Amino acid sequence: MIVNLQSLQIVQMDSFKKELLAFPNSTKEDLFSLIVEFLSGRRLPPTDLKIIRLNKNTRIVEFKVKDNHGNWRAISTVFQGKYLVFVYAFHKKSQKLLQKDKELIISRIARINL
Repeated sequence: MIVNLQSLQIVQMDSFKKELLAFPNSTKEDLFSLIVEFLSGRRLPPTDLKIIRLNKNTRIVEFKVKDNHGNWRAISTVFQGKYLVFVYAFHKKSQKLLQKDKELIISRIARINL
């Protein structure tokens, strides 16, 4: 599916908003800058963005910020080609995306109701 990134409407799930509150302010600013760059169509390096297929039907966009506080992630998905829905935000402590995180992301995506 081809999506015009500039026309996507940003939606934040309530759980994402609560999780994002734990991020340091400077990290939130860096994260939002990445999102703006992504939506403008700029190609981001793998150190800042990763597209992951969790299963046959679920693809996510992982925005990555590394700072002196650690590694931070914001997980989103493109929904119906019109929305960039942010479903999960967390302080990453391992190399791989853990299975419990994958299951949480998939369950939140399944609950999107727009």
